[in-house]
Amino acid sequence: MCGICGAYNIIDKDLLKSMCNAIEHRGPDDEGHYIGADVMLGMRRLKIIDLYTGNQPIYNEDGTIVIVYNGEIYNFLEIRKFLEQNGHTFKTNTDTEVIVHLYEELGDRAVERLRGMFAFALWDSSKKRLLLARDRIGIKPLYYYCNDGTVIFASELKAILRYEKIKKRINFNALHDYLTFMYVPAPDTIFRDIYKLEQGHILVCENGNIEIKKYWDVNACFHHDDLEDLFKDEASIGEKMYELVKESLRLHLISDVPVGVFLSGGLDSGTIVAALSEISNNPINTFSVGFPDERDSEIALAGVVAKRFNTVHHEYIVNPASMGDLQKILYFFDEPFADSSAIPTYYVSRYARESVAVALSGDGGDEIFGGYGNYKADKIGLFLRKFPAVVRNKLTRFIVKAIPALDTAKVGKILDALRTTPERAHILWLNCFSEDSKRELYVENHLMRLLDRNSMDRYSSFFNEFDMNDFINKCICVDIKTVLPNDYLTKIDRMSMANSLEVRVPFLDHKLLEFAVRMSSKYKLRGLTTKYLLRKIMKDKLPKEIITGRKKGFTLPLASWFREDFSALVNEFLSKDIIQKRGYFNFTFIKNLADVHLAGKGDNSKLLWALICFEIWHRKFIG
Repeated sequence: MCGICGAYNIIDKDLLKSMCNAIEHRGPDDEGHYIGADVMLGMRRLKIIDLYTGNQPIYNEDGTIVIVYNGEIYNFLEIRKFLEQNGHTFKTNTDTEVIVHLYEELGDRAVERLRGMFAFALWDSSKKRLLLARDRIGIKPLYYYCNDGTVIFASELKAILRYEKIKKRINFNALHDYLTFMYVPAPDTIFRDIYKLEQGHILVCENGNIEIKKYWDVNACFHHDDLEDLFKDEASIGEKMYELVKESLRLHLISDVPVGVFLSGGLDSGTIVAALSEISNNPINTFSVGFPDERDSEIALAGVVAKRFNTVHHEYIVNPASMGDLQKILYFFDEPFADSSAIPTYYVSRYARESVAVALSGDGGDEIFGGYGNYKADKIGLFLRKFPAVVRNKLTRFIVKAIPALDTAKVGKILDALRTTPERAHILWLNCFSEDSKRELYVENHLMRLLDRNSMDRYSSFFNEFDMNDFINKCICVDIKTVLPNDYLTKIDRMSMANSLEVRVPFLDHKLLEFAVRMSSKYKLRGLTTKYLLRKIMKDKLPKEIITGRKKGFTLPLASWFREDFSALVNEFLSKDIIQKRGYFNFTFIKNLADVHLAGKGDNSKLLWALICFEIWHRKFIG
């Protein structure tokens, strides 16, 4: 695992060194540079595979092709054998070197043979050609800036911002979308003229031209001819799926340093530990975080799994007093990011790094196995829409009365979801600020002009890419293209790399993912039982509490903390002086949000958190 950076059409050794310094946390073990006629490449290395000869940059036999690379190629031994049979010679034992020789064989199509997580920059000096690539799912990040034939790229935005000619100007479209989703959706970033290279894409610079191409899309998974052969019956589907889980885990164990597991107490991480116990005789190091209030914590369930499989278990309690690190934690995202589970993820990463250099995480399990609660809401919505509006309204009122714990905001979301299309309803559950609330929030002219642009439109368009009748599967695929790389994988990458820890996500092996998404959603959501088939497979392998337990994960109890210790954050970051000084938002509206929440009359914690995260980002990057 590493951080990479560089530039095309700029040669500035001081800039390259400065960019490497900005991402030193991603690779504290080594630094490497390449300076050519038209390109410069830099990297910071965290040693995981081939500890002694795997330093980068890596070259082909005659030195005409050079690469800097971030990630892991899990099938590199298989590819290496193929390349050696074709006459290629290797100087190292690292997975990085196979990419260079595979490019010699296949050109840009080399990315299609790679199984793993990666972002790399490859320079072909004979053709004066730069190739940037990002893995299929978007596990590893890659950002770029383009201007007049110049390209600057890096694993993190902070490295690109070391180029002094880039003005730190806010992309107001991105801010508008951030307030809806609590992150900035790709390909935008919060800065004008800087972009994310999207999942499954490559960027090619050649002869002064810049071209971006897609090489993989989850939509292509449904155009195979083997669907009937693969999905004959439930038993064979389950057997094949579990074999793919174990195959992925075997590959993800390849390492020259110790490997551990993030254990949340949920079904996904429990499955990883159970499957590892079947395929490995080595002791399993597991790491969990919890909260002082047991109602918010899965740490007890994690302990049940650890005891069942006799793991070497480590626990860490996160409490509001830990929030002294808040500004430091949010700094690593480089743009506003308000997924509060980033905080416990940071601490479990920091704690795990004391014992291991690599950890396995259950991220991606909710997408491929159908685990999110909003999939249940989607299914209920489909059922209710079968009734006439009058009957549907009566049923909705009955549901709302039957769940008295729901606050006004959640009731409003339920009603809004049933008034709109199923596609919009799915996105609605992910929303922070609604378009109506933005009308009350905005006072800045650029933002006011965006009030007629609904942020949900950019996600609604993804549904049109999937020609299928299985709506739940369609929602899952849209999530794989949107919230998964933009939120969950961004979170796990930044928080782990902030602690120089490599985190691997075996459920996002693309062969497992392609199989799982093609399964009918009846194997994922049976009635209102999420992860139906996975629960059935693991029924006799995991403790009953895990099979029947309610999903929590590493989720911060924001609502209660904001009424207690976090109330000081509102005063520190959302005061009248600060809000009016910035000139973006309406202080009266924000004060009302805070007053309602602190009085216990509603849950506005997500809204307040999104605004606080924006202010913390603004202070660090804009001033």
